[in-house]
Amino acid sequence: MIYLFLLALLLPISQVSAGADLDVPTNVANRSMSIKGQLFCGRKPFEGAKIRLFRVYQPSASDDLADLLDVKNTYITGMFQVEGDTSRFPRTKTDIQPYVTIHHNCDMDEKATSNYGYKRIGVRLPEDYVTLGTKARKVYDFGKLNLELEFPGQAHDLKFQFKD
Repeated sequence: MIYLFLLALLLPISQVSAGADLDVPTNVANRSMSIKGQLFCGRKPFEGAKIRLFRVYQPSASDDLADLLDVKNTYITGMFQVEGDTSRFPRTKTDIQPYVTIHHNCDMDEKATSNYGYKRIGVRLPEDYVTLGTKARKVYDFGKLNLELEFPGQAHDLKFQFKD
């Protein structure tokens, strides 16, 4: 019986010494978020849309890049995954109210894109997928989205440059 008691005391100590393998946040104020999905233009996967993940809501048509967590382009399959954290932000700005923008030119030729600009869709995401630490522990699945649709709040962004 005493051996079981000693074993119960020593087991947690041995696991603590192996703590180097644990993903312990360097600052408990850090938050992270990850999103994945797939974009289509009609029935074809849409390559080259720009996905931006922001720390907070971006109300204007031009995004505040100071709050940008991550940016990616969709692959040839139309798939994307963006992931970001607040480790580069001051401690007063570590909350995440996740917001994603999608810039694309689905159903637009080069002339229409240069005249009107890229289409911009903005979506607020659930805060349930924000996790502590610099590595996201949950991934929000955006699902499959057809960019031919007209989305509420969709606008043309003449100032958007694809190289941004």
